[in-house]
Amino acid sequence: MYSAMSPFSKATLDTSKLYVSSSFTNKIPDEGDMTPEKPEDPSALSKQSSEVSMREESDVDQNQSDDGDTETSPTKSPTTPKSVKSKNSSEFPLFSYNNGVVMTSCRELDNNRSALSAASAFAIATAGANEGTPNKEKYRRMSLASAGFPPDQRNGDKEFVIRRAATNRVLNVLRHWVSKHSQDFETNDELKCKVIGFLEEVMHDPELLTQERKAAANIIRTLTQEDPGDNQITLEEITQMAEGVKAEPFENHSALEIAEQLTLLDHLVFKKIPYEEFFGQGWMKLEKNERTPYIMKTTKHFNDISNLIASEIIRNEDINARVSTIEKWVAVADICRCLHNYNAVLEITSSMNRSAIFRLKKTWLKVSKQTKALIDKLQKLVSSEGRFKNLREALKNCDPPCVPYLGMYLTDLAFIEEGTPNYTEDGLVNFSKMRMISHIIREIRQFQQTAYKIEHQAKVTQYLLDQSFVMDEESLYESSLRIEPKLPT
Repeated sequence: MYSAMSPFSKATLDTSKLYVSSSFTNKIPDEGDMTPEKPEDPSALSKQSSEVSMREESDVDQNQSDDGDTETSPTKSPTTPKSVKSKNSSEFPLFSYNNGVVMTSCRELDNNRSALSAASAFAIATAGANEGTPNKEKYRRMSLASAGFPPDQRNGDKEFVIRRAATNRVLNVLRHWVSKHSQDFETNDELKCKVIGFLEEVMHDPELLTQERKAAANIIRTLTQEDPGDNQITLEEITQMAEGVKAEPFENHSALEIAEQLTLLDHLVFKKIPYEEFFGQGWMKLEKNERTPYIMKTTKHFNDISNLIASEIIRNEDINARVSTIEKWVAVADICRCLHNYNAVLEITSSMNRSAIFRLKKTWLKVSKQTKALIDKLQKLVSSEGRFKNLREALKNCDPPCVPYLGMYLTDLAFIEEGTPNYTEDGLVNFSKMRMISHIIREIRQFQQTAYKIEHQAKVTQYLLDQSFVMDEESLYESSLRIEPKLPT
């Protein structure tokens, strides 16, 4: 029960200046100034040839590496520059030419573009030296050629480049949206259909590059493909199965079966919480049921399971039956720990600490030492001391799937919201606060997205959801006094 817990418990042209010295000079030397040429050393020629060969191989390897990167990241088109910064919109010069020297422009393009190779720059330099000073249009075509644009598209103006950059950015935004925030599309079929329709319209664009077409197709595939978790039974289906069916008693289920089905239920409840409910401390407002309905359902589920465990112990009139029930539930808690269901560990240990159960001294005297030691171990794991220090360490070292204790995250979010302003003293958005909140929500989302591969057993979940014999706090304490009256003072 949450209320019982402690409240605090870029082929960019960003190559640095590239100088290719020309063998031509402005002044033709006089005959007297010319020095006689020395015969070339054969070994030196061999060495130079080797160096040239190595440079050519390096250029080939670099191109192959760029091709490989393109294949693994289809949305980042190597032929599409993302941004072009230019002081003069009517010009698109990428190189300046002076006295046989080629210098790259100081303007930077995005780092996702493949860098202009030294071989390409050398080819441009030698072409300029042999043919005279080229005009800006020629250099613009050379730069587009080196960037990989098709020949029939190199003669277009810079509007073509801008269109391609805009398309690439839109596709990147959609890819991020679909992959990182899939819940938006799972709960909104209209939004999903509109995005798919937009992408299909984009794919019919005749000017669309191959990589951009692949990127759009991949996004559509992600939206339309079935999530492996979709084959998993839903919480609504489990609840419908449990309605109107008499559940089998606790003794008919093994500790392993109960632990697995409890983990399945806990994760199904936990994964339903949309990330929007974690903003603004809606769970602490008067209208909390309207603002954060899924957080409230998770809280209710936690309390229902805790009440069920306490009621299962108290309903046994025989002391040995109570001892057996306690030991079995502790075994369930330890199995849940192995399954990384720390929420269930806290559900069980918190029920053991309820006054109606804790006061049963005669019962606890008969509980085995091993069970008592295990309870102490589990309670230390999920203790709120040090802001859940031990639980945080366990979550840090575990791999999903996992069901964390939601109350820990709600405490963190409340602490950040109350202790840090939304705006700085200068009236700017406090991005430091927003970053802290995003880190918490990202961790929650990570645990929500990885499902357990546990087969549903209806007979066990029917028992776990059965509230017919569950008692409230007052009834629990009265029953506790009846089975073990207070000792006279």
